[in-house]
This record gives sequence, structure tokens and C-alpha cells, in this order.
Amino acid sequence: MGEIDLKKVYQYYSRKDIQHEIVEHAKNKEIAVRFKDGFGKRPDVLKYDNDVLEFVKQGALSFHSSEELWGNPLQLDVALRKKELDNLRIGWDFVLDIDCEHWQLAKITTWLLIKALEDFGVKSISLKFSGNKGFHVGVPFEAFPSEINNGKTMNLFPEGPKKIADFLVDYVKKKYIDVSNDGNIIFNKKFKVSFDKLKEITGKTKDELTVRYCSACKKKIKGDISIKMDEFLCPKCGSSINSDKKFMKCLKCNVLMQKVSKKKNVCSCGSNNFREEFEPLNIIKVDTLLISSRHMYRMPYSLNEKSGLVSMPFNKDKILDFKKEYASMEKIKVSKHRFLDRTNVIKGEAKKLFVEAIDYESRKENTKENFFKKESGEKEFQKITEAVPEDYFPPCIKLILKGLSDGKKRSVFVLVNFLTSLGWSYEKIEELLTEWNKRNEEPLRENLIVGQIRYHKTQKKKILPPNCKSPAYYLDLNLCKPDNLCARIKNPVNYAIIRKKMATPIQKKTKKRKE
Repeated sequence: MGEIDLKKVYQYYSRKDIQHEIVEHAKNKEIAVRFKDGFGKRPDVLKYDNDVLEFVKQGALSFHSSEELWGNPLQLDVALRKKELDNLRIGWDFVLDIDCEHWQLAKITTWLLIKALEDFGVKSISLKFSGNKGFHVGVPFEAFPSEINNGKTMNLFPEGPKKIADFLVDYVKKKYIDVSNDGNIIFNKKFKVSFDKLKEITGKTKDELTVRYCSACKKKIKGDISIKMDEFLCPKCGSSINSDKKFMKCLKCNVLMQKVSKKKNVCSCGSNNFREEFEPLNIIKVDTLLISSRHMYRMPYSLNEKSGLVSMPFNKDKILDFKKEYASMEKIKVSKHRFLDRTNVIKGEAKKLFVEAIDYESRKENTKENFFKKESGEKEFQKITEAVPEDYFPPCIKLILKGLSDGKKRSVFVLVNFLTSLGWSYEKIEELLTEWNKRNEEPLRENLIVGQIRYHKTQKKKILPPNCKSPAYYLDLNLCKPDNLCARIKNPVNYAIIRKKMATPIQKKTKKRKE
């Protein structure tokens, strides 16, 4: 769609029923108003129906609200610490953001997530079209218990809803998605799609749609298994490199390395047997990482400034029949199905779901590999006491730091985890991200960056950024531009550490010569 018609925007928001629905949804919510050139001041609120039209007269195009519920949203400030935010917060709504380039897959994904919620006895499920490529599924805070594991539920944000979202995605994958003997993917025994069709509509290869598991140890096998790797040994310093090239020079000694042919084991346990499975998470996009403090979603009956369509609530049972044309400004009618409807909610009906999500997270923590181990049985990374300079960053991170037009929120997550893993202080990270944000085509709100950094500070463990082959990050955003070293590493952090180690002996040698 071209530029949105401002006359139609004004006529649409002039409707009293639309104004009323927006203001009703805004109760105890922080509001952000989107204008043509970006967002207005934060925090903000909507108290009266006429407030909506007053913002539109100033050029407002869309309205956004927080997932969190606040006693007084106007007291919010980016400088507030987590404890101070907890004192202001009176609850949070669970909002799943399903965003997918492929319309039919977006509808099927949303349908399956609703079924999963129903499986755990949740009845207060509401649904709305996002206004562009996906849907928002909501469960109001009143459906959750007041306390869980001897802690107040209202303070379990964002970790609480994140755990629920991760659990639901995994539950859908295991219960509702199967691969038939003839290679077709079946969604809840109702929809059948062939691999060829999926490749056609998603533009992904078979390798990108599948995941391999070792038949012996059951671990996920990462990386390309089709390339025969050889080991190159340096006769001078004894260092080794695995590569499929014919010749290699030692990066430290600059001498030709000796080639030792070696059979590459498929799995680190030594096994070469594996099974291949369809990986739905490579095409199903549920933004669980964007559940963060003061994160916002488009309000019901707000326009989407890009598509010109309305973010309209509708009957969740009609998801598979929904068409985008239903959401045009001219056709829209206020639905009796409100998004995050708080009437007739059974208190604690989502307790079973919450408990299952916490148990799932605990099991995952107990079985997953240590983030700071390259592979099972290998040594941990040495603790980094001095920040690794930007000169040693991998190509993907350098491309992010040049500024982006798309994927900026995901990139904040990548950058914070990447920089903390390389010994950067939070103060330096905030400085770098502030300067980076200015280079973005459309800068992010400052409090989104500050909020992500603050949330990271509360985590007990350091977490690596997503691995290099992660499609939702580097590949989808066209950031994967590998150089010779990239073939040897699995994570951007490994790249920076190795590159710095390679440079260190050269720097010392140069210094010695000068002396």
C-alpha cells in the first residue's frame, strides 16, 4: 500500500464507537502514540474518548499499549530500576505476537496456539488481527493466580509470560505437527503440506526446514554434515584448523600448514548416524524474545500505518476463515469479541498452564548445554576480563552496527548478549547502542534499548547471542556475509575471541621489535 490517506484516517478515528473501544482498552496501560515521523512522548495515557481525536488532529496514525498494567502509568521513567517498576506494576497481560510472511501459515500457527491454550483449561482467550502480517493472541492477567511458587505473579514480568510463550511453542511443535511416511507435514491432522510446497511458499531449502538429531545421544546436530573436513597442523606452533580447503597458512606463523585427512563425525559423541525431522520453528515466528519491560503492541481498533488496515478483534473460532479485507477502515464494525476482555474471567484458570510452563523451563535448564561450552565435554570459555574491541567483531555484528531498516528489536537482543559475553560494561553497551540507534533508518524508542539492558542485568547467567545459523536473526535479515574465519565458528562470540587471540601474538611481536 502507498502512503496512508490522512483524510480517511481522520474520518475513521472520528467514530465515537472506535474512540470508546480504544479508551476502554487503555485503562491502566501505558500508551504510545505513533505519528508520521515516529512515536510521541512516553509515558502517555488515554482517559477520555475525545483524547483519541485530539491526537489525530496533531497527526497521530496509530495507538500502542503496554502489556503491563500500571497503578499510575505517568510515573514511569526509563531511569527506574526493576524494583521501582515492580512497585508501580499491578499486573500484566499475556500477549502472543504471531508474525509471519506467509498468510496461511500465520493463520494455522495462531489456530494451533489457541488450541494449546484451550488444552490447559484457559477459556479467556481473545484474538485480533495485527493490522498487517499476523495476529495477537491475548489472555488477561485476571486469568492467572495471584501467587505462584510463593511469589507474586504481578512481579514475574517479563520472565513469566516468556516461559509460557516458550512452553506453548514447544507444546504445539510436539503435539500438533507431524511428518507422514510420505514426507508431508501435517498440522493437527487437518492440513497437509508437502516439503516441496513449503519450500515454494517460504523460499527455504530442505536443510533450513529440517533439524538433525544424533541416533546415539539424541542431541541436536548443528552445522553442515555434508562437507568432508581436513585438519591442518602448523609445524611451528602446533595450532590446528579444520577446513575443506586444499591449502592453509597458519594465521600466527604465516607458514604453510600440514594437511591431515580426517573423517568428520556427524556428532560430537562420535556417532555418524542421525535422523532428520521437520523443524516448524524455522517457519513459525512467535516473537517470545520481544516480551520485555514496557514493550508495546498495537491497540485494538488502531490503524496500521503501513498497511492502512485496522487491528481488529474478532471471534477466535473464525481464525482459519479470516481475510485481510475484513479489516479495511470502510468495512470495520465494532465486535462483541473484545481483545483482553476482563469480564467473566475465572480467577486462576490459567494456573495449570503457568505451572506446566515453569516445570518445562526447569527441565530445559537441567538438560541444556552450558551456554559457555562449545560442545559437551569441552572446556569452558576463559572468563574475559577486558572488553574485546570492535576491530575483532564478526561481519554480521559489524553489519548490524552500520544501522538497519528491519530487525532492529531482534538486533538489540543480539548486541546486548554479544557485548556482555565479550566483557563490555553495561554503561559502554548503552553508549554504543545509543549511537547505533541513530544510524538506523527508523530509530527505536530509547526506553526499549534501556529496558533490554536493564532486563539483562537481572539475569544470573550470561547468555550467548543466537548461533550463526539461526534463520530468524542473521540469515533472514541478510546479515550473514561470512569470511574465511566464519566457517570455523558457531557463534559470533567465538569469532571475536579467536580473532583477538590471533592478533595478540602479532601485536606483542611488533611491540618487541619497536623496543
